[in-house]
Amino acid sequence: MLHRIVVFVSATLAFAQGNPEVPAMPKALMKLPRAPITRAKFPAVDFHFHGRTLRSAADYQKLVRVMDETGIGVICNMDGGFGKTFDENMKTGEPFRERIIHFARIDFEGINTPNWSRRAAAELERCFRAGAAGLKINKVLGLDLKNPDGSYIQSDDPRFDPIWEACARHNKPVMIHTSDSIGRFHAIGPENERYEAGLWRNDREGNYHGTGHPAPEVIEKARERMHAKHPRTRFVNAHVAMLYYDMDKVTALLDKYPNADVEISAAVQDLGRAPRLIREFFIKYQDRIFFGSDGNPSRGVEEFWVPHWRFLETYDEHFDHPAQIRSATGAPLHGRWRIYGISLPDEVLRKVYSENALRYLPGVRASIEKQLGGRR
Repeated sequence: MLHRIVVFVSATLAFAQGNPEVPAMPKALMKLPRAPITRAKFPAVDFHFHGRTLRSAADYQKLVRVMDETGIGVICNMDGGFGKTFDENMKTGEPFRERIIHFARIDFEGINTPNWSRRAAAELERCFRAGAAGLKINKVLGLDLKNPDGSYIQSDDPRFDPIWEACARHNKPVMIHTSDSIGRFHAIGPENERYEAGLWRNDREGNYHGTGHPAPEVIEKARERMHAKHPRTRFVNAHVAMLYYDMDKVTALLDKYPNADVEISAAVQDLGRAPRLIREFFIKYQDRIFFGSDGNPSRGVEEFWVPHWRFLETYDEHFDHPAQIRSATGAPLHGRWRIYGISLPDEVLRKVYSENALRYLPGVRASIEKQLGGRR
């Protein structure tokens, strides 16, 4: 008995101090029905894709082949860049503009210098005139960017007013990722489900607990003030506004701010745990939800893309979610569990896959219509 206690304590301490290898996910032994699904039912606009590795025509051609295989109609590249980088991406991607479009991405260098706001807004407008489909803002706004006094810069900062207004003038969407997964703000330990899944066992990188970073509520309140201050600007809030853990907060955001939308990338692993609740949400807010994957050109069809379609199109149960990060053993590090489908009606599915996005992306409507080929 003493030997067993010693072994148990030793194993517990090893788990608490760091486990060099996350155990593989157990294989499900129960046989469950599976819909024969290999591609999206309707051409999908991926409103959140990272194409920073698209450097040549061959890279684009390879990605388009994957898109054709899995039913992705158009990809919005969030890594279009700014200035010279943006121009280079537009030039390389020109032959593929019907399938892959680029969002500008603000350069925050010099944000605390005089006239940064004016210069950034002017360059953004130039990018819009040069073909940028929208603007991407990532989570450094709120969690990394600082004022000279060390306080964190938030999305309602006056320096961003000319930028948000430029987007409104050009009728371009802002794809904005503020805050982060709620588990990142909680203490590291076995009670944190992201720790159990495998994150932070050996590296605290990306965990904000006790680091002095702003609390999620601070970032969320600033985002609300941003929406209120710029009612003509459309903000597509990435990852279900990072509020997927509390759908009451999501509905409150959408109900209060008509200029707020959400996209679902990197949240399917959480949404798929509550299929009845989430299906009701999708149906109620069917005009406000965009499909996004947070994917990149290296993602595999079966392992990454098909689970998205299975979640949205079927009632399949207990299947692997589209893991964003995996351990060396294949364990999904953002969720050590399986998910369930919500089987959206076709009229809702079409909106989520493309129609909602096309309100802001008129340049690729013809491409989606062509791929639909009269299917309704």
